[in-house]
Amino acid sequence: MQNEKLMILKMLESGQISADEAAKLLKSVDSGGAAPTPPPTPQPHSRPIPPPPPPGGTRYEGPGNNGRPPTSGPGPSTMEDLGRKFESFARDMAPKVQKFAESAVGAIVGVTDKVSDAFSSPGGGAAPGPVHHGGQTHRPEAPRPAATTSGGMTVVSIEKLVESGSYNELSLSGLNGEIRVKGYNGDKITAQLSYRAKRPGAPIELVKLGGKYFLNYESDDFSQVSIDAYVPERAFGVIKADGINCVVDCSSLAAGDMRIVNANGSMNLSGISATTLAAENSSGRFTVSNITAETATIENLNGQVECSELDIANLKLTNYNSPVSIIMSGFNRHADYLWNVETGNAKLSMNLPTMPNLGYHIKAHAAMGEIRLGLTGLQFLINEPSLVEARSISFDHASKRLKLAAETSNGPLTIS
Repeated sequence: MQNEKLMILKMLESGQISADEAAKLLKSVDSGGAAPTPPPTPQPHSRPIPPPPPPGGTRYEGPGNNGRPPTSGPGPSTMEDLGRKFESFARDMAPKVQKFAESAVGAIVGVTDKVSDAFSSPGGGAAPGPVHHGGQTHRPEAPRPAATTSGGMTVVSIEKLVESGSYNELSLSGLNGEIRVKGYNGDKITAQLSYRAKRPGAPIELVKLGGKYFLNYESDDFSQVSIDAYVPERAFGVIKADGINCVVDCSSLAAGDMRIVNANGSMNLSGISATTLAAENSSGRFTVSNITAETATIENLNGQVECSELDIANLKLTNYNSPVSIIMSGFNRHADYLWNVETGNAKLSMNLPTMPNLGYHIKAHAAMGEIRLGLTGLQFLINEPSLVEARSISFDHASKRLKLAAETSNGPLTIS
């Protein structure tokens, strides 16, 4: 489907079809129909969004009694359950490494899906189409903001009003530079673009199609694109940021759905509130702090992950070839928390609070390491050097409960 959309858009760009015809073809592809086969055209450089990894690894699923294990020692069923929960870490890592590899292939997420949605969605106007004159095709050029040059880079300042009272989506992509997005109490997107184009006049602009705001450019035409933006912190239902070889820093943002992906660089997320958060990074340090969410997936490859104050009801945190550290002072927003935290070939450490109203049920597995569990008030159901299950004595009556599955290989696992 993605290739068909790309070919349709190429046909539109070359003037083979009109904007109305492109809209019909894209709508046909989205509805499952087959689009006419256009002549072969080179495909733009874009990054496919990888599918979610297959289920695997450590998961918390308490046996019976609404997910709460018995207070007595484990019987045969409990041991079988643990065998299912603590599967081989090495076997589980294969699809995760594949997912990171897919995320790193290609350049920035293209704008083809956004344009397709805008053609078919109510209120989404199509981009200016080609004008045919004298047998030749001429594309109207959008007005360009004033630009300056500095050190070989072109610098452009952009300001765009964000309409209130409607559903809005923001999507920004960077390349070999920096992506800095910060929320503020205002109603305009104020951004500075710094870029280096491979050919003179290569277009790059912040486009509004209906309620969609996105940075539009062909990554093949640029060697570097950096973004420094202030955006209305609560104006968007969806926020997406994608980078290749970038430093990513996103802060003070709120959205229903938030997806932030970077390959080969560092990432920092702070002061973020979302219903659903998906954050992926590779080959760089990943720092996450002061995050509130219902559900969050945090993944990294070949880089240290440092987390603090994650008030997330359902958390899946995965790292590989680097350590993970988590520091928490409290659990405030939710009554029940379900966390799965794992890393490979590295140390996993968690510093958790001891509070009278907070109960823990912990399952910890260190495939080739030692487990050190230093929380007080725990009853051990299993207590072996590399496999531990423990539960707070007051777990059933606690007003806040954390069910934690933690796993690592080739490194110690410490929870205190």
